Amino acid sequence: MSGHSSLEVRPIEGAQFGAEIHNLDPQNITEADATVIWDAYRERHGLICFAFDELISEQDLHNITAVFGENEFAPGLINGFGKATPAGEEELTVEEQVAKLRATGRDPYMAYIGNLDPKSLEKKKTKKKFFGEWEWHTDMSYVEIPPTFSLLHARVMPDEGGDTGFCSQVMAAKALSPEMREKVIDLKVKHDSTYGSSGVFRPGMSAPASPIEAIGYPHPILRTVPTTGEDAIFLGRRTNGYVMGMALEDSEALLDELWAHSTQSQFCYQHKWKVGQVVVWDNRMLLHMRTPFDDSKARFMWRTQTKGEAVIPAR
Repeated sequence: MSGHSSLEVRPIEGAQFGAEIHNLDPQNITEADATVIWDAYRERHGLICFAFDELISEQDLHNITAVFGENEFAPGLINGFGKATPAGEEELTVEEQVAKLRATGRDPYMAYIGNLDPKSLEKKKTKKKFFGEWEWHTDMSYVEIPPTFSLLHARVMPDEGGDTGFCSQVMAAKALSPEMREKVIDLKVKHDSTYGSSGVFRPGMSAPASPIEAIGYPHPILRTVPTTGEDAIFLGRRTNGYVMGMALEDSEALLDELWAHSTQSQFCYQHKWKVGQVVVWDNRMLLHMRTPFDDSKARFMWRTQTKGEAVIPAR
């Protein structure tokens, strides 16, 4: 392994956080490269954009993902990972489900996001909600151990719209009043698994009677990020969020207040994509969303994610 890295790191223009990294060879990522990447991650608060002049391969994306951790399954493919268990599959092990996917040529660690067929790249039938605004969220926070890093690789992008917004929950946590911090420090919010970020039901899901009955996992409102030692607000998504143990009316009022605080413009950055880019973010530190785009246009991305660790409550 080389002791020198040729990577070039720049702050993302117009953003208070995030780094843009040039000159990465995804087929030959050295230990020195990894050190530079992790230093940029810590210094620029969990958001990295790798600039590529051309499309990369699936293996290239997996190689970049491996810098940040071990691959996690893509949502909606494995029972319990954003997918309800279909009748007849109750006894299938994860290994058996993976084998079934691979037998059809499907990579269980790769998600395809867009309105194009992943193989032919022809337009496919897509629900209208897909083209609207996607709500602020963190990925798969409805499971006990959510993925830590998410990666998106831009393959086909519209000339306007379809941007991705990022919002630093570390900055938001630092800006909490002492009174609000004291109020929420021991509270947990249930993160709903019913809907995807576009507002469409996840596979096998149906609407709960209320947020109290929603299926999901409760996490502390304030968490500590072990790689930086900083605290972050952890809300998941607003839809069907519920503060455990509260009357629904009180929960709704508190969540409205927290969401209004956490998504203030001074904590946020809107990323306009270029084809070929790979953007990586830490779900423990950042919320993200997507802006609408014209349903006559095409947008298609590859997505991977890394395994996480148990959420650490802030103290």
